[in-house]
Amino acid sequence: MDSENVNQASSLIELLRDQLEILLAVIVRPVVQRQILAVLLIILIAWLAPEGIRRWRGRRSTPGEAPDTPGKAPDAPGEAHGQRGQRWLAALYHLLTPLLALVFLGLTMQLFARQGYSNGLLQGFTTVIWLWLIYRLLLTLLQARYGDAVLPYENRILTPLFIFLVILRIIDTLPGSRALADAAITTGPNAVSLGSLITALVVFYLFVVGSWVIKQMMIRALPSRLHAEPGVIESVAALIRYSLLAIGLIVMLGMLGLDFTSLAIIAGGLSVGIGIGLQDIVSNFVSGLVLLFEQSLRPGDVVELEGQISEVEKISLRATTVRTRTNEQLIIPNASFTTNQVKNLTKSERLVQIVVPLGVSYNSDPALVERLAIETGLKHPLVLAEPAPILLFKGYGDSSLDFDLLVSVEQPELTLNIRSDLYYMLWNVFAEHAIEIPFPQRDLNLGSGWERVAPASQPD
Repeated sequence: MDSENVNQASSLIELLRDQLEILLAVIVRPVVQRQILAVLLIILIAWLAPEGIRRWRGRRSTPGEAPDTPGKAPDAPGEAHGQRGQRWLAALYHLLTPLLALVFLGLTMQLFARQGYSNGLLQGFTTVIWLWLIYRLLLTLLQARYGDAVLPYENRILTPLFIFLVILRIIDTLPGSRALADAAITTGPNAVSLGSLITALVVFYLFVVGSWVIKQMMIRALPSRLHAEPGVIESVAALIRYSLLAIGLIVMLGMLGLDFTSLAIIAGGLSVGIGIGLQDIVSNFVSGLVLLFEQSLRPGDVVELEGQISEVEKISLRATTVRTRTNEQLIIPNASFTTNQVKNLTKSERLVQIVVPLGVSYNSDPALVERLAIETGLKHPLVLAEPAPILLFKGYGDSSLDFDLLVSVEQPELTLNIRSDLYYMLWNVFAEHAIEIPFPQRDLNLGSGWERVAPASQPD
């Protein structure tokens, strides 16, 4: 079945079925099977050869050849140069597989030509090997220069681009691929070809990758040059990224021939949906922008939420992630921070005061209690001498003289621990000086008639 039969197909499903039949008809041919088998052997040998070379070098190396020899003073410049050389050598190993595949492919094509075999598939596969070599060369240069910092760019840009080019090359070699690309996909009144749909998706992905790259560049470069808060830069970068994504979406829809009048109708419907069902999401989104721009809450701040000390780890556009003292991560909607009162212990500085309530009996000397409490507070290694601890006399309680010991620390995340330590220390000090820590006591007066509820006394 040739491409003319494919052009006569009336639907995309029929085109796909015809394309599959074409592919199966090509594969069952012995001349094609011979070339496919040769390609698989070339890839297998080229893939295993670098590992064999690496093991052979490992067996030849001896401990005496290692750069770090015991008893020898290390030469810092020489060691650094050696490490760079090892880094480049390790990176060059990635080039061996495509280089060997290219060499073996050339030898195989010469062998096929001498034997009179057809090698059209091998010639087409040469382009794929060259793409593989260029891809590995770029990765080698970037990894040798930047190390692991290049991994996000590899995963988001280089690898998808390489896979797309390889798939495009393979599809282009199949008979009937042109007709498949021109196949129409009908969506309501519009008809879009499969090729146009793929092109539009690729363009949108380029916008996605480009917006991500711009955001990363702004976050890394602008804070040091503009001397601005990283949170402000990150919020501006996030807005720019979402703007580029919106532009990319409009461009993609335009390439697909979507009428912008219909787009306005869809946007109107979405606005109604947002107003009805997505109020919380929009509220949290706006609250996230307020937090990022206002900088009232930043990563690393120590906050107190519902009596629990937590550290802010990340502020995103929808929610804020905090870590509690029990090493639990809480994901809190951003609207909770903009509509409720939040105690930020490190907004302007890390110096905080810890209040330690205590009470002593009425038989105690308040002056002695004051001296002992202040001395005990100063003995704690995390309590600051300036501002000095103070003991406030709160008043006369029902069973005790009530005081508040105030100490200053610069570790607000350790507030609970420090308060617990001070309670232990005060207990021991008061016990040594016979200062009683009272507890509530009550006298119960039953009045007359209590004999009725008491058990009758038994005669001796």
